[in-house]
Amino acid sequence: MRLLLIFTVIFVFYLAILKRDVNAQQQGIDSEEGDAETFFNRTYSAHQSDLEKRIFRGYDIKKRPVKNASVPTVVDVHWHVIHVSINQKEQTMTLHGHIYMRWYDEYLVWDPKDFAGIHYARVKKWQVWQPKIRVSNSASGLASAFDFSTSAHVIIQMVEKDRAKVEMYPTFSIKVGCMFDFGDFPYDQNKCSVNLFATDTMAEVQLQNLYNIPPTLSFGWEEQKMKRIISDFKILNVSASQFYYGSGNVSKTAPVTGFELGNTWSMLAVNVDFVRHSPYFWSTIVAPTLVCTMFIQVSFFAPTVSLAFVINLMAIYLEFMFLQDITIKIPLYLSKRPSSITLFHILLISNIVSAVFHGVLCALCATKVPVPLPIRKIYAVKDYVPASWKEEGMVVDYACDTNWTEWTRTARPLAGLAMFVYFVIMFILYLVVRI
Repeated sequence: MRLLLIFTVIFVFYLAILKRDVNAQQQGIDSEEGDAETFFNRTYSAHQSDLEKRIFRGYDIKKRPVKNASVPTVVDVHWHVIHVSINQKEQTMTLHGHIYMRWYDEYLVWDPKDFAGIHYARVKKWQVWQPKIRVSNSASGLASAFDFSTSAHVIIQMVEKDRAKVEMYPTFSIKVGCMFDFGDFPYDQNKCSVNLFATDTMAEVQLQNLYNIPPTLSFGWEEQKMKRIISDFKILNVSASQFYYGSGNVSKTAPVTGFELGNTWSMLAVNVDFVRHSPYFWSTIVAPTLVCTMFIQVSFFAPTVSLAFVINLMAIYLEFMFLQDITIKIPLYLSKRPSSITLFHILLISNIVSAVFHGVLCALCATKVPVPLPIRKIYAVKDYVPASWKEEGMVVDYACDTNWTEWTRTARPLAGLAMFVYFVIMFILYLVVRI
């Protein structure tokens, strides 16, 4: 009985002690203090604060993050373009997007076991060493500090014992100067590049494209993600290339020796190929051209010479209006006259010649000057005209007829036929070889 009483007392006291120990160990969701979310957030923040104090203790942002100074820091770069703006009058291109940069830092290291298993740290851009990059053809100047955002966040990932991976993803808005050639308007195709380089030589910093992946494009969301038409242009392709600058020369061959590395800078380029997008070209330029051509052609078959002259003047007025609309749309920089403008000029000159031709005929018909004998031979054409086409009283003996009015009845249709053949040849040349 005494033995049973002793075991009962020990069991009761043991349960009390065990409960106290369990309560002391229980935290978070099982804690009697409650508000587990606040507890865990406070704990994570505390660990992050301790981690930042640990890794930035004695850290120098001006010092390259390698313990062996002879080893260069390799920076992987990837471009994500979200918009392209092309100004053909200024000869500039503006690129907007994000640039991803990755390198390894041998000083920002820690043991995740000491900080509750934390492998990532998110810090400010100005807190870590970063490569100094510039845009060589920036319209804002070579030393511009506004091409890239200064408020980007940096993610540090502990991947190995002796080094951490640093990732930075700042936004950029880069405006560069280009040399566009719109001589093939409206079929002109151009290319413009953004050239990025590191201010340190390749002995210290080397830029390279991340896994040789081409820049990604995202000009819209969801159904617009495949958008490629911007303003007057269609983006054909965006590619990335790498080259090297040293001793005043640009080369695609990487340097090998230490001397070459110390005198060479690595450069990356984003190349944008685009073509003019002109879906209304045929309706706004070709259609007016055809209308003017019809006016010229109709003038040769008008009943009277005076009416033909008036039609030519109307056509010239319309052509000058259309020419003004065309020249406003054409960029200023042209290596050659566009084929569409050449065709329009030919039609304008043809119309002026036709107007002069009919103007002279109007003046001759109003006088009593006889038709010169050499050009009376044009009446020989009447011998080959079918009888059903001949008008009543048509003169057959051209040698005896000196009337200019009668002469124009034969000459004008022949000139109109020759002009028609001439126009057909011009349009064929324009469509085939783009004169």
